[in-house]
Amino acid sequence: MPENNTFNSFINDSGLSDYYKSNSDLELRLYHDLNIYGDIAESCIETLSDNYGVDISSFRFGDYFPEEFSGKSHFQKMLFSLIPFLRASKEDKADFKPLTFLMLKNAIDKGRLV
Repeated sequence: MPENNTFNSFINDSGLSDYYKSNSDLELRLYHDLNIYGDIAESCIETLSDNYGVDISSFRFGDYFPEEFSGKSHFQKMLFSLIPFLRASKEDKADFKPLTFLMLKNAIDKGRLV
C-alpha cells in the first residue's frame, strides 16, 4: 500500500479525519493547535501500534500531552473535568513537546514513534 494511503487510513482509523484534510495540515500540533489530549490522544498512539505496527516503546506520552484530569487532589481533578476553562488557566502548553501530523506520518513510514 502506498505510504500516503497508509497515513490516510490511519487518519480515518484514529478518528483524526475531522482535523486532517490535506498535506497543508501536516504541521498542525495535536495538543497545541487542536487541543487533543487524554484518551483521544492515547487512542491515536495505540492505533499506530496496534494497526500499523509502529514501535511506540520509546514514546513518552507525558512529554507531549497532559493528564486527562490534571490536578493534585481528587477535588481538583473533578473541578478541572467539570469546568474546562480552569484547566486552561492552570496549564502552560509550552510545557509539552509538539506532536504533529507530520511526525505521525513519519512514524508510519519509519515504523517507530519517538
